[in-house]
Amino acid sequence: MGCCLTTSVRRFLRKLSFFPVVLTLIGFVAFTIFIAQPLRGSEKHGLVEGTVAAAPELRPDRPFVYYVALHAGTQRAADEVPALPVQDVQPDDDGVFELSADAGDGRRFYLLARVETARLERYCQVTPLPELQRIENGDWVVDVQSRKRLAPVRITVGKSVRCD
Repeated sequence: MGCCLTTSVRRFLRKLSFFPVVLTLIGFVAFTIFIAQPLRGSEKHGLVEGTVAAAPELRPDRPFVYYVALHAGTQRAADEVPALPVQDVQPDDDGVFELSADAGDGRRFYLLARVETARLERYCQVTPLPELQRIENGDWVVDVQSRKRLAPVRITVGKSVRCD
């Protein structure tokens, strides 16, 4: 009888010795999944999100190269835009962009959107933004009390303003 008991105990201990390995693997997988997911609420939003598109009169001159720049200050004409923007981006074919600024850049901004055609012609559109304010969590808002963010901006660039 003692022989059967020790054999059963040995079998149980062999199974139990594999248990810490399985437990360690499960813990490692759970930890990896936990640190791979971003923390809720930690994602910051940019100052302005939107899309840029070419007007219908430009469609025969496809394909397009889009460019959008965020500038500090009040609106200027396309030929008066300074060379250095706060941030700029060259969106993909869908024209979707997101731009941001630091609190030190001020509260007034405007966008310069440019479309370059296959004929190497460039057309611009300057779009002013309302006065914005940065709040304690880093978001830019139109109204501090309601924490209302700027609605996505849609810019359509036509042949009315040529730029170089």
